[in-house]
Amino acid sequence: MISHSDNKITYFTFKTIPNTNITHAIFGRSGGVSPYPYESLNMSTSTGDTKQNVNANIALAYSSLNVPLTSLRTVTQVHGARIIATHNEQFHNNIEADGLITQTPNTSLFMRFADCAPIMLYDPIVHAIGLGHAGWRGTLAGLASSIVETMKSTFGSKSHNLLAAIGPCITVDHYKVGQEVANLFHETYNKTDDILLYKNDSVYLDILKANIHSLTLSGVQSIETSDLCTTDNNDYFFSHRAEPNPSGRFGAVIYLT
Repeated sequence: MISHSDNKITYFTFKTIPNTNITHAIFGRSGGVSPYPYESLNMSTSTGDTKQNVNANIALAYSSLNVPLTSLRTVTQVHGARIIATHNEQFHNNIEADGLITQTPNTSLFMRFADCAPIMLYDPIVHAIGLGHAGWRGTLAGLASSIVETMKSTFGSKSHNLLAAIGPCITVDHYKVGQEVANLFHETYNKTDDILLYKNDSVYLDILKANIHSLTLSGVQSIETSDLCTTDNNDYFFSHRAEPNPSGRFGAVIYLT
């Protein structure tokens, strides 16, 4: 990923997602107005920060990209695999889902993260975008493949044309899960050798590899990863596992011009 800074705000972009007709960013945690423990560019009220602070932070983030705030479309994230297509200004941001897609110009898709994987998709042929939020539940439910299939059925996208990117998330060494979760992944994935790591009588989940696996099975050929762990890089990103609760949430945005 490529790091950028603007007025104390740090954000990251993917090399494989073009900057022509597309603006995208994964934001760090610095440059906002929220106090401890949400310091400082927190993008969510879900863990106790005020709506005033969060709205100010989102406005600062959008301003750093020169993206109009009126373009913002988001959802109430629920750790599932529901994908919503947004086509117009009457879209309601309180819809429960974990994926958004659009082909409508001047629309930005926005979501919040703290260890879960941000997944971005761009189809340069039909000029459509997608954004998803994948924790272990969403990954298990097939969020990544659901975004691909919904873009195919809604916009006529072809899997091999899609450019996919997976942003900073918790890495396998820090993502200890219970045996019940491990069993669910054994049941769902044909091959779990590189998704589940057993060490010291514990099980660790690699959500990055699991989502790469889902995208690959869906026919996606271009998949860029950030290689940034939110837990290891807690100075740059909020991390639910690395920080005492409550913690903030960093934002991800992709904008179609």
